[in-house]
Amino acid sequence: MDIAMDVITTPPYQDMQRLYNRYYSLGYLETDINAKFALISLIGYLTFKLKQKKPDVTAYQVIRKIVEDSLPEDFIKGVAVVVEDFSYGCKSFPTFGINDKDIPNKIKEILSTYVPF
Repeated sequence: MDIAMDVITTPPYQDMQRLYNRYYSLGYLETDINAKFALISLIGYLTFKLKQKKPDVTAYQVIRKIVEDSLPEDFIKGVAVVVEDFSYGCKSFPTFGINDKDIPNKIKEILSTYVPF
């Protein structure tokens, strides 16, 4: 593919950054990068495990069940999209020594750092 053609057909970097920040950013979580990566991995792991019993389970459904109505819908959808993207094709996920039964609480704990500004 011609690089010049790619630049012409894709949105400018600033537009892409704006879209990412609006819909998919984890910047609203007032925590460090390790916790954000742990969040992605733990939701991915939990979704993977649940898919073994019910193949149509999504990261969105997992997050929604854990947080109920405590976070904005757009934020939940954005996190779910990021998790699905990072998890695509993965069969193993770091769980950081957290027992399976404690993973939902850890996810909820990390998501509780959400600050809407």
